[in-house]
Amino acid sequence: MKKFSDKKDRLERFVRDNRDGFDVFLPQDSLWDRIENSIPSVPAEPQKKVKRLSNPYFDWRIAAGVILALGTGYLFYLNNEYGVTRDPGVALKVPAYAREFNQYNVMIDEKRSEIIKLASNNPELYKDFSADLQSLESSYQNLKSDLGNAPNQEALVRAMIENLQYQVDLLNRQLNILQRINKASQSHEKYNSPTI
Repeated sequence: MKKFSDKKDRLERFVRDNRDGFDVFLPQDSLWDRIENSIPSVPAEPQKKVKRLSNPYFDWRIAAGVILALGTGYLFYLNNEYGVTRDPGVALKVPAYAREFNQYNVMIDEKRSEIIKLASNNPELYKDFSADLQSLESSYQNLKSDLGNAPNQEALVRAMIENLQYQVDLLNRQLNILQRINKASQSHEKYNSPTI
């Protein structure tokens, strides 16, 4: 190993010392022709067919894409049919009632957004409404946490559905109150506005 490094060092020194001499001379044009002629020609072997591991008509990337598309489509179907993304814990534990839970959750979300729009002028009333709804939501969350280990899941599911119905009823009453308040304030402003 030491001999090799000594030769390498001597060669590097030689090239470094004679660099200018190497750069002055250019090879002749016929040099490559002479090198090519000095190489013995070897007859070319026919190329062997390389066996592919897979069928040329089957590509694993396409298969993976198809499986991914089917899986995504199936998840969208499950979400539309049973509302898995709204409340996945309930949908997985009691899939027969998942659609009903989803419908109630959609109604509750819609009514909440309406209440938020209508109660923008009256934040105190909105706080009171939120407190009432929060007590029903906390009892729903308690029922939901008991769902996994309940001896009678059917009764617990019915209680959860009743709770959601109470939430919808409460939100409907709150919406009616807010609509009456807004009508009254609009009519009050209409009669009290100065005419010019």
